[in-house]
Amino acid sequence: MEAKTLNITEDISGERPQPQWFKTGMIIGGVMLAALLFGAARILFVGHSVFASSNEVPWNIMVVYYAYGISSIGLSYIASLGLLFGMKSFDVFARRALFLALILAVPSITSIVLDMGNPLRAVYTIWYWSPESALAIVAMSINVYVVLIAAELYFLIKRGHEDRLVKILAIGTFLSATIAHSHLGSIFGLTTAKDLWAGPYYPLYFLLSAFTLSAALIIPVTVYTYKATGQQISEKLGQGLVATGKLLAGLIAISMIFLYWKLYSGFYAGKPEVKMLFTGAYALNFWVFEVLIGFLVPFVMLLVQPNVLSAKKLNSMAVASVMAIVGLFISRYDFVILGQLIPSNSKLLSGIGSGGDYLTQLAAYTPNLTEILTGIGLFGIVWTAYLLGVRYLPLDADEK
Repeated sequence: MEAKTLNITEDISGERPQPQWFKTGMIIGGVMLAALLFGAARILFVGHSVFASSNEVPWNIMVVYYAYGISSIGLSYIASLGLLFGMKSFDVFARRALFLALILAVPSITSIVLDMGNPLRAVYTIWYWSPESALAIVAMSINVYVVLIAAELYFLIKRGHEDRLVKILAIGTFLSATIAHSHLGSIFGLTTAKDLWAGPYYPLYFLLSAFTLSAALIIPVTVYTYKATGQQISEKLGQGLVATGKLLAGLIAISMIFLYWKLYSGFYAGKPEVKMLFTGAYALNFWVFEVLIGFLVPFVMLLVQPNVLSAKKLNSMAVASVMAIVGLFISRYDFVILGQLIPSNSKLLSGIGSGGDYLTQLAAYTPNLTEILTGIGLFGIVWTAYLLGVRYLPLDADEK
């Protein structure tokens, strides 16, 4: 009779011990979630006065978190490329992309609920839903999206990529995400009282930024997950990441065209906000973070990659993607905050291009500690949920 050996990676109960990366990650996640509890407690028990916003700048960084987070759920688009459009190289990480999209929706919704002060107001948005309100349409489509993407992920794991129900659910998530992103852009684009926001192409631009951010997110998340867990990236997965990198380069190129025409038209129309971006207080954000780190450097890095698949190439792509992610966040911050700083009558008070007297009319806003800690905590939701997903869900089943 053969002697039975005991696997040293199992304890006497037969359960695998938690790997070191999971223990460390959960501790970090716990610290971030504690920051969220602190911020949420101050918001709910002290009130809206804990924010750095004012009557002049009513939309604070919580709205930035919301607008940026909603764009990040475009990860479902990456999964749709294989499920709906037959681009099979993107099927390899469809599970991971869908799971990320699902968990990113949670802090996005949480941020705007906290900004409302009273969570019941979020319920009223759905209960007394109005099709005339772009914000209400975004709220409803996000709720539908969360349900559909959870179902799509579940049946993708159970039935696989070719299942008819999975494809039907993929169509639903694609449409609901498109409705949410385009109407999120319309919330700003239809606000004619704010010069920087007003524009009929913003629904399209927000769709583009959601697609760009989703392509940028999946690359470093996948690469660094495999690095942290000590696994080898298969050639199949590597080729899928390379295809995503090429897609990201193309999306950045299109985004740069949008940025050029947004600024050119704003400069031609004499918008003081554009002057603030070019040479004013937001010039550092714009030239260094938006243009250089967010667009130019990642675009070049993604284009000059060698044809041979290697760990060095994947690491370089991951770095370029992280830079694009940071640049897109700063871009969203500048867009939301700067759009509120200049009063609507500043043109009449100063005269466009006549010396910049409008600077004396500027409102002021700087995120305070509560807002920053809350943002860290919101990221902690994604961090912790993702670790649990990597540990207990078969997210990498198609990647090996």
